[in-house]
Amino acid sequence: MREGAHRRLGGGALVTIVALAATVVGLLVLAARAPSGPGLLIEAREPPPGVDEIRVHVGGEVLRPGVVTMAPGERVIEAVERAGGFTSAADGDALNLARRVLDGEQIVVPRRGEGVTLLDVNSASASELEALPGIGAVYASRLVEARATGGAFASTDALVERDVLPPRVYEAVRDLITAR
Repeated sequence: MREGAHRRLGGGALVTIVALAATVVGLLVLAARAPSGPGLLIEAREPPPGVDEIRVHVGGEVLRPGVVTMAPGERVIEAVERAGGFTSAADGDALNLARRVLDGEQIVVPRRGEGVTLLDVNSASASELEALPGIGAVYASRLVEARATGGAFASTDALVERDVLPPRVYEAVRDLITAR
């Protein structure tokens, strides 16, 4: 061997080589544990707060009538609170305050003494039915057709029992309808 060909490595060079070797070993271990097959591994996360929201129109005897934003599953009382609460003339007992609200529905708080006029599903026209929250032309025509072919509804519950309305739509209108 030639003189000078064999040199001792300094401390800094040795640390660099050990770090490089540890990095290579670490990468090999990670590669061995990675799932096989093409594609990316994606972490599933819940949507950020506020992505799932519904809007409800609150009117009548509330302090700030208008459209309020709510989370799915919230109730009529929370919609009224977001609209500023009842006025002194409001008849809060005329509404089912514990009912869950649906996106796009309208809640009208009546004045005390006015009472709520219920729509009779056995005599209402399709256009009257369409004025109810969640009832469009399709459900209105289904209701009129079911009434014509199957006879009058004994109760409003029969709308679900006879598969005229799904339960979630029925829940939105049950405090607004009657079967006489």
